[in-house]
Amino acid sequence: MTTLSHSPRHGPTRAVLRLHRVPLWVWTVLVIAGAGGLTWLYALGQEAASYGACGGTGMPECATEMRYWGSEHQSAKLLAWLPCGIAACAGAVLTGRELEHGTATLAWTQSVSPARWLAAKLAVPVVALLGGTTALTLMFRWVWGAGPDGGVNRWNSEYFHAAGSVGPAYVLLGLALGAPAALLTRRTLPAMGLALAGIGLAYHLGDRFRSSLWPASEVRGPWDSALNHVDQLEFGMIMESGERVSGLDCSDQAAPGDLGTCLSDHGAVDFYARIHPTSHYWPIQLVETGIALALAAAAVAAAFWVLRRRLP
Repeated sequence: MTTLSHSPRHGPTRAVLRLHRVPLWVWTVLVIAGAGGLTWLYALGQEAASYGACGGTGMPECATEMRYWGSEHQSAKLLAWLPCGIAACAGAVLTGRELEHGTATLAWTQSVSPARWLAAKLAVPVVALLGGTTALTLMFRWVWGAGPDGGVNRWNSEYFHAAGSVGPAYVLLGLALGAPAALLTRRTLPAMGLALAGIGLAYHLGDRFRSSLWPASEVRGPWDSALNHVDQLEFGMIMESGERVSGLDCSDQAAPGDLGTCLSDHGAVDFYARIHPTSHYWPIQLVETGIALALAAAAVAAAFWVLRRRLP
């Protein structure tokens, strides 16, 4: 007679799924609710687009369009921030709670090595969080592309995170930061604080240095509406000597006939602007995604290093 048994290879994964099934169900519900909300937003955008351009304040079509823009912006902010915060907390809680209560040491004595224990703690939320965030990101792009153009610049920080590969990458970074924070503090709440501070700092630095991730282009001539959807880095005038002086404009002399006079008054020959055009959008997305993933890998490596150093 032979005895059937579960493979010990999957034991830690099953344990994580069983122990943390409630947070996983909550995340599933949040993803489903987000997908439902974005589907509703798509329908609202289609309704607003069917009216055509908003013709005046107070008209029904204007109310629909304004409601769509406001809901779209709120969706972008939620998708940009909420999964990152959840990931940072998950990375800290999944690891920190067992260290705080001593159950991790018990697991290590039950034929589960510390490395396998930590790998299972990270692998399960990676699948759940990455899958859910990627699905919502794709849906947001679907909604944004189908609705009326509200004049929102695609380089807006929340939209940049919500509509591209950067968003899921920051989710992985938040999760990865939670693990070393928990292993260093061995307490859940301090680890959550450190992980949230870390992902917040990464988010801020990404916004600050994003424009430096790809060489900018220069365009000349007066600013026009065709440039409203670019990432403007610098605007000014080109002097007769060829020197570029930023910040000079002719906003009080907007009539075309006055621009030449304005240039002459400043001793300039033309306007210039340093920008990231639409063609730079995905290269910058991919570069920042690569940086976030590299930082996440470094955080995971740091977690395993700290685990080895702190083994009882």
